[in-house]
Amino acid sequence: MSDVVKYNEAVTGENKPVIDFLFQEFLQALPTATYKVWHGAPVWFLDDIPIVGYEDHKLGVKVLFWSGKDFSEPGLIGIGKHRAAGITYTDVASIKVDDLRRYLRLSTEIIWDYRSLRPKK
Repeated sequence: MSDVVKYNEAVTGENKPVIDFLFQEFLQALPTATYKVWHGAPVWFLDDIPIVGYEDHKLGVKVLFWSGKDFSEPGLIGIGKHRAAGITYTDVASIKVDDLRRYLRLSTEIIWDYRSLRPKK
């Protein structure tokens, strides 16, 4: 059993259906991506570059797109100083499936390569 499946099974309460829905959508939209629990949450990778992940939170399930600011999508909120953006889902009914699928497609087309970032000296 993968560590992501174990993570998903450990989620209880109102976020469980959202986690299960997102997992299936991510698998369908990202068939060539690898995934694992990374920094405590499920993350999908293309060529070892993180592109999207989700995390169970008290206020819903947070989805993070590592290059999301570059998607130019009004439904995503910028996070941090780099290129990440995200959205929080409180229940399955709050997920606009067409938007989610577009974000997932964009996550495979617009990829900010964090491996090439070098710390300033």
